[in-house]
Amino acid sequence: MSHFRTLLTSSLLVLCMAFCTASAQARIKVVVATDSWAQLMYLDSRNVPAGDLADFIKRMNEVQDTFQFDLVIYPRLRVDRVFIDKQADVYPLRTTLWTRPELNLLPTKTIFTSGDIYFARRANRFGGHKVFDDLATKTVAGVRGYHYQLFNNNTDESYIWKHFNAYLFSSNEGVIRFVQAGRADVGIVPEVIMAKYMNDPGVRQQLIVAERYDSQVALSNLVRKDGPISVEQMNAIVDLLIKSGDVQKLKARLSIQAVRPSKK
Repeated sequence: MSHFRTLLTSSLLVLCMAFCTASAQARIKVVVATDSWAQLMYLDSRNVPAGDLADFIKRMNEVQDTFQFDLVIYPRLRVDRVFIDKQADVYPLRTTLWTRPELNLLPTKTIFTSGDIYFARRANRFGGHKVFDDLATKTVAGVRGYHYQLFNNNTDESYIWKHFNAYLFSSNEGVIRFVQAGRADVGIVPEVIMAKYMNDPGVRQQLIVAERYDSQVALSNLVRKDGPISVEQMNAIVDLLIKSGDVQKLKARLSIQAVRPSKK
């Protein structure tokens, strides 16, 4: 009898393990690819994706059990290639205005609206917010390859340097450091990145932000056409994240309105 019980227990354990394995395997794998984005998306000391956007992807896994979203951070210049080669399926929190048509990416419903903002040192030579007047006459720092309305959405560096007194960098962090050092009058960076910097009281005392955007865009999860997840299926997950409050929490953390310093 004892032997029978042992066999029964062992059989149940094997069945349970098999069921759990089958359940885990039942999830459809979806590769989420992006580049690092300041403190929002980066590789930590263990080489694991971290930051607010990485946490948002984690929540995409937790609110449903149909898809398994595997997040991979690539160098910026490789991101396009992995989508073209169909090695990635979702580009999170982006807009098709920033991507090339050959990537075959389709937008889901808007998760939130954001944009590029102008910022400057509070102690600037023009006197507070006057630095944001007539920006075409100011020295301006931005990121190489980005579409800025101030530069007529032209990314060609020879055009920018001919018509503007501009400095171009490979990262938004480089832009912020350059302006903080007083080497440019104005910088242009995404609101979602500046919001993280402005959480620091010291930075809020040092920098000011213009009341207007350079441009605004609707950010969504871009889904590769003919990939393992459809726009409709991703929209359903976004709805779950809205219902759970995760979208509102992300918007609050990445909005500069809550931390914008007083105008002087």
